[in-house]
Amino acid sequence: MDLHTSTHYDEELTSAGIRVTALRSLIWRTLRQQMRNAFSLADVEDLLFTVDKSTVFRTLTLFSEAQLLHLIDDGSGSQKYCICQCHDDGHHHGHVHLTCIKCRRTWCLDEVDIPAVEIPGDFMVRETEYVVKGICAKCRRMM
Repeated sequence: MDLHTSTHYDEELTSAGIRVTALRSLIWRTLRQQMRNAFSLADVEDLLFTVDKSTVFRTLTLFSEAQLLHLIDDGSGSQKYCICQCHDDGHHHGHVHLTCIKCRRTWCLDEVDIPAVEIPGDFMVRETEYVVKGICAKCRRMM
């Protein structure tokens, strides 16, 4: 199957328990094709400027609740999203994120797993985040 067909993206939504609509399909297809790293609501709104902003927000929230996206708190004050690469329930085995403290961009390191942390047996982990903060190469060149 061609992974770039609308049908494939619609199947991903259906598998996540999401009823497919034209706008949900458009937003999911755009995310899958355009977003290689972490992104904000504003980033999606810039790509889909003809779609109502509240619809984009509600759709990102729906995708997050269905675990197609996960939320990243990178300390920038702006909610970031990342397409979920986890293949379990609860995002336990996510990946590391890098955040530049100057430009506030965040990158996903899909190939780097979050390090294992010993958790007391009576604590149930629901989600794990791992954000490394520093200064990106572009911002270092401008210093």
